[in-house]
Amino acid sequence: MHRACGHAPRTGPARSRLCRPCGDLRDDSRSPTVFSRRPHHPASPHRLALIRPLSPPFPRPLPRPLLSLSLSLLLPLSALLSVGSAQTAPTATGSITGRVLAAGTDSFLERVRVTVEGTSLETFTDAAGAYRFESVPVGTARVKLFYTGMTPITTAVAVAAGQSALHDVTLTAAGQSDPTADRVQLATFVVSTSKEMEASAIAINEQRFAANLKTVVSTDEFGTVAEGHVGEFLKFLPGVTMEYAGGNAREISINGAPADNVPVTLDGFSLATAISGISRASAVDMVSINGLSRIEVSFSPTPDTSGAALAGSVNMIPRSAFERSRPVFNGSVYVMMRDHRKQLHATPGPREDRRSKAPPGFDFSWVVPINKRFGFTLSGGRTTQFAGQDQVTNTWRGAGTVTNGTTFPHTTPDQPYLSTFAVRGGLKQTTRHSLSATLDFKFARSDTL
Repeated sequence: MHRACGHAPRTGPARSRLCRPCGDLRDDSRSPTVFSRRPHHPASPHRLALIRPLSPPFPRPLPRPLLSLSLSLLLPLSALLSVGSAQTAPTATGSITGRVLAAGTDSFLERVRVTVEGTSLETFTDAAGAYRFESVPVGTARVKLFYTGMTPITTAVAVAAGQSALHDVTLTAAGQSDPTADRVQLATFVVSTSKEMEASAIAINEQRFAANLKTVVSTDEFGTVAEGHVGEFLKFLPGVTMEYAGGNAREISINGAPADNVPVTLDGFSLATAISGISRASAVDMVSINGLSRIEVSFSPTPDTSGAALAGSVNMIPRSAFERSRPVFNGSVYVMMRDHRKQLHATPGPREDRRSKAPPGFDFSWVVPINKRFGFTLSGGRTTQFAGQDQVTNTWRGAGTVTNGTTFPHTTPDQPYLSTFAVRGGLKQTTRHSLSATLDFKFARSDTL
């Protein structure tokens, strides 16, 4: 009998049996079944019929795990198709490159801030005064340049798709209208731009855009250094104290930190010391200053600072041929003497012979940019100076000097006595020779050897 109506089953296929009294189709197999509502005989109380599932050639439903995986793959694909259809063609761009020159000085400016108005593009010129912008929108770009002590300028540059626009700029001093004028003539007096003021503007601009707290000083700012070495130059900087040896400013102390914890580098490379023994201090009185362009004294560390920098570090920047647009030669010849020895004739000392205490000296620097990719520098000098070297010597018996019991009576170490007090005046002669040369070769846009 059928489980739902109670009528006797009709013989037939195992999977399809018909209830004759009510006309309902029953499926007595174990296959999955579905309920559907269909018309019934008026006398039949039954409303639901068990319908046999669809058989091939109709596809079977996917299992639930495979269905979820298919949906997860289809959703990202549909999202990609919708985004791809919404994307437009990429915007055409170009590039801008050039160099920045200071009017009247023939020197290229470093750390000039260059921006493109209406965009987020911003960069600074390198040591050769060069800058470059990538991905600049096609059309007319307005390039703005700023440098301390110079008049800000904004110029229009035409940018073509896939091409590089060359845009060299000459900056003039603040208040100067003619870019080619390097002086203003007033009657019979000529007021010209001084080299010291140019060096000061370079240092101030370098400090303005520095990533940390530091002092940048051009070696031309204080003029000629009498003794010709770095120590005599650094002693004038705030926060720097020089430790003397034999009357020479030799080791550097920053904010009270010992010289062993003040790294000294030459263009980023550690400076070898000439001090004998075990010491990390650098003897800067052995380094000539006429081969340097500027000196940087950092008072706060950066990630590239040596771990030995307890209170700061010193970096010396040598001269570069790419700093100038044309060759420049500077030289001087001089006579150097002490205030207490102003005689030009020879006098005794410091040895047995007689020597003049006002010897002549000279120094020079030559910067030669041959082209935009190669140049060289040459600098040298010779100085001789005489300095007083007065000495006072105390001899204590019983402490550091032995006694003999006769001339010098015996005593105990806790009761020493002074036996000799000697004062000796003398002279010290110091002669310095320096010669330095650099070959600058730019083999790539951002690589210089």
